Amino acid sequence: MATTSKKRLTNQVLERITPPKTGRLEIGDDLCPGLILRVSEQGAKSFSVIYRVLGEGGVTETGRPLTGKQHRITLGRWPVISLTDARERARAILAKSGAGADPRAELASSIRERRANTFSAVLDRHIRQDAARTISSWPNVERVLRLHVVPHLGDRPMADIRRADVHEIIDALVVGGKIGTAREVRKQLNRIFNWAADREIISLNPLSGMKRADLARNTEAGRALTDVELRSIWFGAEEMRYPFGPLYQFLMLTGQRRAEWAFCQRSEIDTANRWLDLGKERFKSRREHIVPMSDDLWALFERLPVWAGANDYFVFSSRHGRVPVQGFSQGKSALDELAQEYLRKQLGRPDAKLQHYRVHDFRVTCETRLAHLGFNQEVRDAVLGHAKPGLQKTYNKHDYLDEKRRALEAYSAHILATVGVSTPFPEGVGRQARIAEESGRLIPAN
Repeated sequence: MATTSKKRLTNQVLERITPPKTGRLEIGDDLCPGLILRVSEQGAKSFSVIYRVLGEGGVTETGRPLTGKQHRITLGRWPVISLTDARERARAILAKSGAGADPRAELASSIRERRANTFSAVLDRHIRQDAARTISSWPNVERVLRLHVVPHLGDRPMADIRRADVHEIIDALVVGGKIGTAREVRKQLNRIFNWAADREIISLNPLSGMKRADLARNTEAGRALTDVELRSIWFGAEEMRYPFGPLYQFLMLTGQRRAEWAFCQRSEIDTANRWLDLGKERFKSRREHIVPMSDDLWALFERLPVWAGANDYFVFSSRHGRVPVQGFSQGKSALDELAQEYLRKQLGRPDAKLQHYRVHDFRVTCETRLAHLGFNQEVRDAVLGHAKPGLQKTYNKHDYLDEKRRALEAYSAHILATVGVSTPFPEGVGRQARIAEESGRLIPAN
């Protein structure tokens, strides 16, 4: 049975109150009538508010509304909820009940909404309504989130996720050396939380103002690779198994972004015109972009595996053409090791070291060498898919298709001459296709 009393509650009073020997102690707050402190035999202290809803008891003959029976809402345990917060919440509940509204209905609705708006549920909704239509590489981003975030936050209500929760996920990725993945996780979570805040699913984005110096990007534009480096990387790629070996060679011969070839589907390859047709939905800047395929590149393309029983498939895939190639960090590490080994053989120096480079440097190399080959800036921008500057974007509607084809033919021939091969499909690539065929997974193209 509860023992009741009344006094002005303060933090000092809360600290000094001792638990009752039997039953439960209830103390009403003098400063906020209706606010109750409950103290159990075990010493647990919690706040609740007692109220009556105006009009719930009917009306008098003169039309005056009567209050109904007494209700109670538990606010939470002290000190998790402070005395100040408890008074504010109690006063808000009493104000609503005094106006004829039952706060329990609003509370129940809020609880249902919180349970419905878990991270997984909001992620699915975000994909349907926004990301799938606006982010060309979203399938790959979604895999990253489902792998690294959903296991930790999937069942959590969005409103309960704190910045510390995201820091914990990013910390684990950084410790594991996955800086690029950590950077992508923060970027996409920030996007999702902003989207949720805009739709009032949450009040604020918990990542707003997040500082992670360890995720700072390398702001350097990159560098052009030397002849020796190009030769080492080319033959390093030649030694790699499908899909990464041919993928890196495609990037070296065209200067395109990694995603444009890595996520390429067979239906995007126009056989009649011999080009890669990237629609607005997949190209980075939401513009159409066509990449003519030189004779050398086409010969390399025809040596790639063809996935049996599929009308369409990903050209570079590690899972039967159903999904695009994955594991870029591991692929780049393998390429670096093979290129390093070839560099030492090429120079005859066991201590020779391959200077650090990024896949993006293939684009820088393409831009630089096209300039050396005599192609002007407009053609180089068209090849790399750069947006036209200033008024050119508005008034210049030329597609530069012929110019791009001539540039990429010349560039492909230049790269192959630089690395010292007369054909872009050396024995290594053919050997990969045969090994794949013997495994029963692939059928080489004619």
